[in-house]
Amino acid sequence: MAFARFIHGHLRSGVLLGAALVLMTLLAPPLHALGIGVSVSSVDDQGIEVVQTGEVETGTPGPDGYFHFGLADLPPHISSTGRWQFSDFSGTSSQAASLAHSFGMISLLPGKQSITLTLSIPTDALGVATTLTAGSAFGGVTDRNGDGGSVSTSGPGTAFYTSLIDGEDFMGLFFDSTSVSVASFLSDDLGVAEDFGMPSPSFPGPAVINSIGIRFSFDLTGSDEATGFGLFEVSSVPEPASGMLIGFALAVLAGRNLRAKTRLA
Repeated sequence: MAFARFIHGHLRSGVLLGAALVLMTLLAPPLHALGIGVSVSSVDDQGIEVVQTGEVETGTPGPDGYFHFGLADLPPHISSTGRWQFSDFSGTSSQAASLAHSFGMISLLPGKQSITLTLSIPTDALGVATTLTAGSAFGGVTDRNGDGGSVSTSGPGTAFYTSLIDGEDFMGLFFDSTSVSVASFLSDDLGVAEDFGMPSPSFPGPAVINSIGIRFSFDLTGSDEATGFGLFEVSSVPEPASGMLIGFALAVLAGRNLRAKTRLA
């Protein structure tokens, strides 16, 4: 009888503990989703500007602790308009001040247009006066209509890639005048990838209060496709650059090389 009461007591305790765990799970606040601000501006060859803005909801972090986003997460009014269509929009991000992004944009206009693509993410404040940063970028163009194509920076004082801290310009890569031109149905890059503070964040930067971002600015010939990749990471202490971000960059670069070889074949 004593043994039966012992077993019964433990079973009852187990049931109560299980119920308590289920209740805690139900009452626990959901994991926070990360909203990525996206803005696209297009100025056509007549000087007429069109701007679309919105937010990409990343959902909860993946098993690796990073937020992941893709083309399907981009709001339809940004993904495709009468001026452009995204062929790629993907990346990873973290509230601990890191962002990696890859894009492909097809011009739907017959003439040249100047495009500005900006992404920003909310971050935790880094409570130091001086931070350490790292960034890298590369880009290119593909002719899609058989008349040759080009992508270039948009004029004096501009850069293809600009990192942002709290909405302010920080560090640029591929400064004016950088350009690449291709013949019929070919692809090429702006050049060898440029970077700062890599592979471990080591380039001094200012304090971060609430956001970091990346801005791409370029001129694209009509009916052609521009591609690009940018990485930006900010740290309060010296640490190895995120393996997830570097891995994403290498995967993007490998994919670009494969697409280029396919088009050249």
